[in-house]
Order: sequence, then C-alpha cells, then structure tokens
Amino acid sequence: MRRTLLYRRALHGTPLVSPLASRSSSWAMLRCGPASLLRYQSPLVAPFVLNCTGIASLSCSQRGFREAGAANPNNAEAAEAAELEKDRQALRKYTMIGGFLLLCVATVWYGTQKAKQRYFGAEGSARVSVETRGRPALGGPFVLVNTQGEPVSQADFLGSWAFFYFGFTHCPEICPVELNRMSHVVDAVHAAKPKERISPLFVSCDPRRDSLEAIEEYLSVFHPNFIGLVGTPKQVNDACRSYRIYYSVPTEEDALTDDYLIDHSIAIFLFDPQGRFVDFFGNRYDEREITEKVLHYMSEYERDPTWTNW
Repeated sequence: MRRTLLYRRALHGTPLVSPLASRSSSWAMLRCGPASLLRYQSPLVAPFVLNCTGIASLSCSQRGFREAGAANPNNAEAAEAAELEKDRQALRKYTMIGGFLLLCVATVWYGTQKAKQRYFGAEGSARVSVETRGRPALGGPFVLVNTQGEPVSQADFLGSWAFFYFGFTHCPEICPVELNRMSHVVDAVHAAKPKERISPLFVSCDPRRDSLEAIEEYLSVFHPNFIGLVGTPKQVNDACRSYRIYYSVPTEEDALTDDYLIDHSIAIFLFDPQGRFVDFFGNRYDEREITEKVLHYMSEYERDPTWTNW
C-alpha cells in the first residue's frame, strides 16, 4: 500500500520521502535495466524516470520484467534449444574429424609395422634376400703372426672348421660381444660334434697398438682356444681385402696419441675343412641360430665332402 502511494505521489509531482528513497534506491536500481527505462519514457513518466532513484524505479523495473518475461518465454526456450543443437552439431563434426585422423594414424602405423616385419624380421634385424650365383670370392692365402710370434697362413687351418673374426683389442663394445658369442658357439658345436676340429681365429685390424702380448691377454678372457693373429699394416690390409673386411685407418695425428677407434665390418666367417667359404653370421643371428646352422653344415659335409652351401 505504501509503495502504491509513493508511486502515485511521484506521478503527480509530490516529492518522495528521502529516508525511504535512500533505503530502497540501491536495490531497486539493480533490477531496473535500460530496456525498462526506454519502455516507460512518455511525456507523463519521462521526468519521473529521469529523476527517480527510489521506490518508483523499483515499480518500473518490476513492470518491465513482467512484460518481457510474459512476452518471450518461447523465444528463450527456442534460443536455448538452438544453442544445444549447435553444440551437438559441433560435437558430431569434431568427433568425425577426430575419428578420421585416428584411423589415418592407425593405418600408417600398421603399414609401417608390416613393412618392418617384412624387411627386418621379427627380431628387428635386417633380413635381405640376395640371389647369388657360384661361390663368393671370399677368403684366400694370407701370412700373419700368432701370439707366439710364429708365421701363420691359411693352409695351417685346413682340416678344421675355421671361425674368423676381425676386430681390435681396444674395441669398447662390439668386439667383446661378438667374441663372447663366438666362444659360446664354439663350445656348443664342440659339445655336439666332439670329433670335429674347430679353429676360432681373431685377426687384429689394429697392428699399431695390438701387440702379441696384448692380443693373448685379451683373448684369454673369452676362450682358451682362441688363436690371435696380427701382422704388419700391409699384411693386415691384404688379409682384410681377401676376406672383404672394411676397416678404417687412423690419421697420423690420432695414431701418435694412441687415442682412436677403428670402424670395421662385424661378422663371423665360417670355412670348411677344405678352406672353402661356407657362410657368415652378422649380429642379427643369435648363438642358437649360429649353432644350428653350423651343425647342419657339418652334417652335410660329412654326408658329401663335395657339398657346398653355394
């Protein structure tokens, strides 16, 4: 009743009570928006709207919001539904794009894995099939020196199955691994074929640093039957050329400091008792595979000495 009275007094120009207006103005103005002010700007109400900061503003606000809410309930629901539909469409769009990208990545990954298996095999080592005709021209006469200082040639190993490995005693990782693998193969083959003669040979590619004593001490760690060979730089180079072994030669500056590494081919070569090349084993073969192959070659050779793997 008091609010209605105050409102009527405001319309007829009667001054509002200041204490009551000051208490109500802050709350009323918060609810009176620009739309309500514009809605009620008329010749009669305009002075009141522009000058009113009290209870009359509250009444204006209430009337404006009532009419706006009554006029637009469906519009608000429609706008909300439209926004939801836009969100659904965007979600469907990005879901389809994400699924397509995921399918592309999975396809590429699967194709890469299949290609790796075809080329590298199940264990990740390269498997390359090469068609050969005739026996490879690998191996041949050489003259080197063993750890007792005695001259040695290829003819000294005829009648035995010879394993050749080329390396150097200062090799930090590869040579120890390969020599350890070769020693296990030698023991396994000897256990299966105790009557067969086996000659495991280590040829040094580093005649500058690998003395006879150093080679003997180095090989004793791996197997007592290893035979160490070395020679002059020319003799070593000739032997490496005969066995198609690549190795790097240190520069003169590095050679003076004795602080260098040698890059070389990594393989174990097998020769039959007649000195003929049989096979070579890279690091993609494990000890079991090498042992099985060597035993197979020995059985074939026992059956027919003219047998050849090529």
